Amino acid sequence: MESAQDRDRWLSKQLKEANDLVGLGGQALRRGQTAAGAQALAEAEAILDMAEVDSHELLKTRARVFNELGVVHQRQGRLDESKIYHKKAAGICDELIEAGDNFAANSAATHLNLSSIHLALGEVEKAQECGEKALGLLQGLSEAETEKDEDGNAARRGPDPLELGALQNLAVIYARKEQWEKANESMAGAQKLALELAAAGQKNFLAQLAQGCQQLSVIEFEHERFDDSLRWGRAAEELSEQAYEALGSNVLPVYIISQLNLISYQEKMGNFADAEDSLWKALEVAGNDPRILQRGVIFYETCRKQADPRLEEGNLPREEVDAGYEELMERVEAAGGLKAVQQKAQQGRKGA
Repeated sequence: MESAQDRDRWLSKQLKEANDLVGLGGQALRRGQTAAGAQALAEAEAILDMAEVDSHELLKTRARVFNELGVVHQRQGRLDESKIYHKKAAGICDELIEAGDNFAANSAATHLNLSSIHLALGEVEKAQECGEKALGLLQGLSEAETEKDEDGNAARRGPDPLELGALQNLAVIYARKEQWEKANESMAGAQKLALELAAAGQKNFLAQLAQGCQQLSVIEFEHERFDDSLRWGRAAEELSEQAYEALGSNVLPVYIISQLNLISYQEKMGNFADAEDSLWKALEVAGNDPRILQRGVIFYETCRKQADPRLEEGNLPREEVDAGYEELMERVEAAGGLKAVQQKAQQGRKGA
């Protein structure tokens, strides 16, 4: 007959094997190796399913497995399955916190993932609920987990990337609900954290936030909130420039999108000279990128249809329009002609 000691020993062995697999699976996911991560996590889930008793430690591991499997399904485009796993993880997190376990950080990460899934599925109310819960947990940690300064006094702990993600996510959610003040406030908070993280050496978050600013600017532009869309379009430009300088060509697509957005915003507002500046700035940095060339042709064709007084109001007189158009078409011809540029631009959008 199996003794309690034997059961404890077997449970401890199961727990170690599962935790090792979760570690391997998580590392694989962060390296972009989704298939390898999925296999390790599935093995961990199978081991946990064989456990006869759910201890607190086993529940913690189970929550991690479910959360990571939710990420796997999200990357595979299986959002409904992803939501199921994240909801399971969130339920366990709540159970552990109610039991007095220090599991707030894990719970925050899980609810942030769940918020993103709800948003992708168009479930905005649930996305907001989960996002605000994640942010509340993170801000509670920020207040509770302080560091000591040189004099031994309590000091604010360093910026948390998860809090940045929560604020950025909520900004988009609030914008989808047309709660503009809250959207702008949340993105401003995320921007502050991104700059703090960059100053601490974590410059990869500049590109992440640039993409968030792009999302917010597009939503506000679509709702004809042009001043706000321009604000966040410029923020995306600045952040993507800093990211490009720090991280190189990997973030060049983020920079290109920022400039393309600004061209559209400035053109819509009649700021033709500013739109032209964004166009040539993008070409200077990215070279004869087909997407920029194609957008440039559209821009100049739009300008050429404007009346002279409107061009003058936009600080771009007709002779400058004609000169810019001629120079741009020389680049288009050097790139193989307009048809070739359009085809390459289309391929670039599909691959983005």
